Amino acid sequence: MPQIHRFETLAELMPACADAVCVALTTAIEARGVARIALSGGSTPAALYDELANRPQALDWARVEFYFGDERSVPQDHPDSNFRLAQQRLFTPLGIAAAQTFPLISAPPRALHEEADRYAALLGSWANAEAPVFDLVLNGMGDDGHFASLFPHTPALDERQRWVVANPVERLKTERITLTYPVFEAARRVFFLVAGAAKHPAFTAIKRHDCTLPAARLVRARPTEWFIDRACAEGAS
Repeated sequence: MPQIHRFETLAELMPACADAVCVALTTAIEARGVARIALSGGSTPAALYDELANRPQALDWARVEFYFGDERSVPQDHPDSNFRLAQQRLFTPLGIAAAQTFPLISAPPRALHEEADRYAALLGSWANAEAPVFDLVLNGMGDDGHFASLFPHTPALDERQRWVVANPVERLKTERITLTYPVFEAARRVFFLVAGAAKHPAFTAIKRHDCTLPAARLVRARPTEWFIDRACAEGAS
């Protein structure tokens, strides 16, 4: 079963999650000299980024490397870019050097399959033979139970050999780039940051042993920690 950290409001949730992120990164730095984190997409992390950005002295940020769990097929400066959000709300406020940030989309962008191969090679520069081991992966979860860009009924759900793939999402009439299950399964710690009543049905479902939602598969495969608010837990706004 997932480990649940429940908070009454977002105002309580975000600082607590930020505390946990800082502890995880500090532990990694103390153990290995560097901390590698894969950031999530979507809008929920923005408040967490703001919380972390207000903690310049919390840890040695120069020893943190920032990667991404997934990305939309848009340029780095597009409003929908996960990298752009992190750049504006986290990297720039903390003075993170460009050499510490690793966007999934190049500038200028390449074809997604080329980006996937490039990113896999980047991860391979420090990974072991089985999979890259992130110190922390930060995930959100969609109303449909997807995380990263591992959406229900998409081919990336069955990928076990490649670490990064372009994943067509027919329901959204788009294609995205995403890390795959072997990478998420190998991480030292996995956090899910999930808030709002709209997430309640999926959150309830992922705790069932017969649930087939993408997030449920990861919950069954390894320990995960969930940072949620009351609305997500109870379905009430």
